[in-house]
Amino acid sequence: MAEGFFIEHKRQIDHLMSRVTEIVEAGNVVSLSLLVGRTRSSRQQAALEVWCRQVADLLNESGIPRAIHSPIYKNGEMESSWTQASVKGELWRPMQMAIVDIESTAEAKTADYPKVYDELVKWFGNKGVSVPPWPVKVERGRN
Repeated sequence: MAEGFFIEHKRQIDHLMSRVTEIVEAGNVVSLSLLVGRTRSSRQQAALEVWCRQVADLLNESGIPRAIHSPIYKNGEMESSWTQASVKGELWRPMQMAIVDIESTAEAKTADYPKVYDELVKWFGNKGVSVPPWPVKVERGRN
């Protein structure tokens, strides 16, 4: 079972320590991994998934092929359709690595997403392709 703690204040440490103590005293093992700094928010993660899907649709509709390289294919590559996962893995993640040196989108900081997005927009723009704007959740009933 996984539990998460977001520690912003010293007073929150006591709650974490009491929970860890409770688990260990019950005969269980605890493994901790620390992420320092603010990682991307759940809204940013959701927006990334939407944006990757929109880019995949745009690339497919524009006839821009995705090349899969492998020695088993004749001539070393095969064309395939873009998917949300392939945009994230083959376009977003390499740009994120180049800019902020973090491979995992989950470990990226909140300030990293705009940097990566801006570079991808510039890169696509230099190729004559206008990518979708970053998705923004619109609150209902707000003007």
